[in-house]
Amino acid sequence: MFLTIFVQIFIMKSNLLFLSILFFLTINSNAQDSNKIETVAIIEILNDNQTLIDKDTVPIDLVHKTVNQLLNEFDLEGNLFPSVTLIVNSSVSENSIENIKYQIRSTPVQLINLQRKTITNYNGIEVDQNVLDQYNALINYWNSLDSKERYYRENELKFIESVAQNMTINQRIRNEKLPGYLPFVKKETKIPHLSMLKVDPSQSYLYVYKNDTLDKETVYKDHPDAAFVLKKRIINEEKINLVELTDN
Repeated sequence: MFLTIFVQIFIMKSNLLFLSILFFLTINSNAQDSNKIETVAIIEILNDNQTLIDKDTVPIDLVHKTVNQLLNEFDLEGNLFPSVTLIVNSSVSENSIENIKYQIRSTPVQLINLQRKTITNYNGIEVDQNVLDQYNALINYWNSLDSKERYYRENELKFIESVAQNMTINQRIRNEKLPGYLPFVKKETKIPHLSMLKVDPSQSYLYVYKNDTLDKETVYKDHPDAAFVLKKRIINEEKINLVELTDN
C-alpha cells in the first residue's frame, strides 16, 4: 500500500517537473540573454481581498505596485530572469488568482509559479475536509468552463485523481462527481496525422517528440506524417497547447 502511494506521488512530481523543464527550454529559446532565474517575491494569497508579501499584508489590487517595488532591488539589465511564486489558499477564487496574475504580467516578471497550499500539503492518503474543499472547488471551476477553455495544471489533475481514489463511499456521495471529460478518465485522443492540427495563431503551442522540444518549422519538416495527441495544459501559468508527436 505504502509503495503504491509513494509511486503515485513520485509520478505526479515527475510529470510536473518534466512539463516545467519543457517550458523552461521554450522560454530560453526566446530569451537567450536571460539565464538566471531569480524569485523576487513569494506571495501568499490569503483570501479574495488580501495577500501576504514579505510578511506585509497587501490588498489584492495593489500587488503589482509591491512587486515593482521589490523589482527595483534587482538589476534587470543583466541576465536576470525574474519570477514570482504564488501560494494559494483553498478559499481563494479563480477570479482573484487571475487578477493577481494579470497584475504581475504588467511588471517585468517573466515567470509565475503557482502552488495551492492544500495540494502541496496533501499526503496522498488522508482525505480531510480541506482536501475535499479543494477537490470540489477545482471540479466546480472546470465545470463552469466551456470545453475549449479547459486547461489543466498537471499537479491538479494528479491531485483530483488521487483524491477520487482515496475517498470513502460516503465522501463520494456527498461531494462533486468526477467529470468524465478529465484526461485521466477519458484518454486524450490520438490524431492520426499532423495535417489535422488546427493551429490558432492567438494561442501558444509546444511541440514534443520523444521528450525533446521542437520548433514548429522542424516539426513540419522532419515529422510531417506524425500522429499526435493534443493536451491543453497550464505550464508555469501559461496556457499551452502541448502537441505530443508519436510515430504512426
